Amino acid sequence: MNFSFKKRIALFNSIAVAITIAVVFIVIYFVVSFSSYQHLDTDLKTEKGEIVRNLMWTGDSIILSKLVEWNERAHSQVDVNPTFIQIIDLTGHSVFKSRNLRNDHFHFDPPSETIHYFNKEINGQRIRQGQFPLFDMKHKVIGQLTIGVSQQESYYVLNNLKIVLCLTFILVLIVLYLIMSLVASQAIEPVNKLIKAASEISEHNFSVRLPLPEHKDELYQLAYTMNDLLNRLETGIDLQKQFTADASHEMRTPLAVLRGTIEVLMRKERTAEQYEAKMKELLYQTNRLTFLFDQLLELSRLESNFVSVKKEHVLLFDLLQKIKMNHQHMLDLKKHQVMFDVPMNCIVEADEIFLERILNNLFSNAIKYNKPLGNIYFQWNAINSTLSIRDEGIGISAMHQKDLFNRFYRADNSRSSDIQGNGLGLSIVKKLCELQEISIHVESTEEIGSTFILHFPSK
Repeated sequence: MNFSFKKRIALFNSIAVAITIAVVFIVIYFVVSFSSYQHLDTDLKTEKGEIVRNLMWTGDSIILSKLVEWNERAHSQVDVNPTFIQIIDLTGHSVFKSRNLRNDHFHFDPPSETIHYFNKEINGQRIRQGQFPLFDMKHKVIGQLTIGVSQQESYYVLNNLKIVLCLTFILVLIVLYLIMSLVASQAIEPVNKLIKAASEISEHNFSVRLPLPEHKDELYQLAYTMNDLLNRLETGIDLQKQFTADASHEMRTPLAVLRGTIEVLMRKERTAEQYEAKMKELLYQTNRLTFLFDQLLELSRLESNFVSVKKEHVLLFDLLQKIKMNHQHMLDLKKHQVMFDVPMNCIVEADEIFLERILNNLFSNAIKYNKPLGNIYFQWNAINSTLSIRDEGIGISAMHQKDLFNRFYRADNSRSSDIQGNGLGLSIVKKLCELQEISIHVESTEEIGSTFILHFPSK
């Protein structure tokens, strides 16, 4: 049987409280029962004291004195608060038996030296019975005194108490379940609001957020966490949409050029020189598309979380010299000077292949966006474990710096120039840095230059 959350709350709370109440009622009943028997046992002891004072014995024989006391009304009646008395000797013969016993007799254990209390029924009446051993002057058992008093009144009290407790328990349980259901309804009302708000969220209405409860409890934390998750999902979806739009935009231009060039070539025959020029243009646009696809595949692979990072000790100065040699042609062409302030024995903890790609990309950008005759500076700060790559180029405005590492993002001053690129390089750099726990940030001023700073984890 499937119960709603509200019914389960009410049921489980009712069971817990019912068990507690049941334990309390049982304790009450046994306390009253124990007190009742204690009261009867006290009466038996009192009666025993009075009887023993009227007993005498000679040798093993028990002698009764003050016979009038034995014939008093309480020892002869059987209807209202009767007291039953029986005295036997060691042989089991009855020395005395009160008249209200009539033809009945108490069970007894002649040689017993301890006091026993137990219940019995005589003449349809419930009796609390006490058996007391009788001792002579030498503390030898010479008989048994058995006294019984009616426990009918106690029985009625206990029976009525049992009925009242059972009925009260059932009534309280019913009322308790109704109250718990009402309380549970109020308690899960915020949950119902969250469910209603969550049901309104769809791919076409992803901006809806769950209402935050008034009290900062667990439900508040749940709603807050869900809203935070929705924010991240919305950001991811927006980035995905932006990525698709940017990728389409980046591919549209070379594809349009390819199509236009082919259409022009097909209109009429051209000279060999014209065909060669157009083929070079086709090759350039094809290479551009290939480069774009390669970067997209690389970025996708880096974000797949299946890339293994092999950290090792890397000589930073040697790696920078290697990268410089790879770009020497462009440095000579643009007449840039490279300044190194990096110790030759400087060692960093990183994946050498990934670090080479990071520095290669940053070096390439420093050349690409630098001014003619501008310098490029590499500086190592041993105190902070940071490497700075600074150029004297066109710089980046403050409003664009926060989006610089987004995919396909290019600042306006780079888009409007003749500088080629698709805005994926720094996204790849950022991801490669994250994989190696290297933090990267940029400091830049327009028309002065940019500085990219890599902060390596402490050894």
